[in-house]
Amino acid sequence: MQWPRISPVRKDSKSIALLALFSAMVIMLEAYPILGVTDIRTVGFFTLDPTGIPLVIVLLGLGGFYSIITIFIMWVSIAYRGKMASATFKGVAELLTILGIILAKKITRRREMSEWTEAFVWVVTASLFRSVGMFFATLILSPFFHAATFELALADAILYFPWNIVQACINVIGGVLLYKAIPIELRLQAELGEDINRGKPVIEKLPPDEIPETRDIGETESTEEKG
Repeated sequence: MQWPRISPVRKDSKSIALLALFSAMVIMLEAYPILGVTDIRTVGFFTLDPTGIPLVIVLLGLGGFYSIITIFIMWVSIAYRGKMASATFKGVAELLTILGIILAKKITRRREMSEWTEAFVWVVTASLFRSVGMFFATLILSPFFHAATFELALADAILYFPWNIVQACINVIGGVLLYKAIPIELRLQAELGEDINRGKPVIEKLPPDEIPETRDIGETESTEEKG
């Protein structure tokens, strides 16, 4: 069994409808959080939430381009409520996570790995991208949005570092498990990810040396008639 592959950009109406569906899920998770369930406070302003899980599902099912669009829609939904700082921090964090998964797919592609080894690479790469990236992003964004001193921004960056790892693990593991939990028949109908072409007939071309030439066939028939 192989892990889902990232599919190319799709322009059909079915893909647009699926994008709208998952984007609505992301907006709902951000607009109506349930404290202690879908919004768990940890330290400072950091909260653990499942918003990134639909983003990972979009990445696996519809491709990286649509996942970035979904992140932008999430950013707009948060910024629209007057939370520009939260929208920017969240948007950068989720974008780093998605980029980490894309890199992990490139690393594991064409390599013989077990399912669990590949999953481990996905989680580690996404966690490193998010935690290290947000460490430096916090040093830049905290002074810009909160007028924090460098020392305070550095303290926040160190404080949030392990929690970004935890959030990346939740996003990747939750997203992949939920994607793989979708019945294969439903994935075929929705044409998600690597299952896009499974239900379609495949036309294989014969090698040139196996295609008989018309002249040879005609000569053979003429020989048989004379005989």
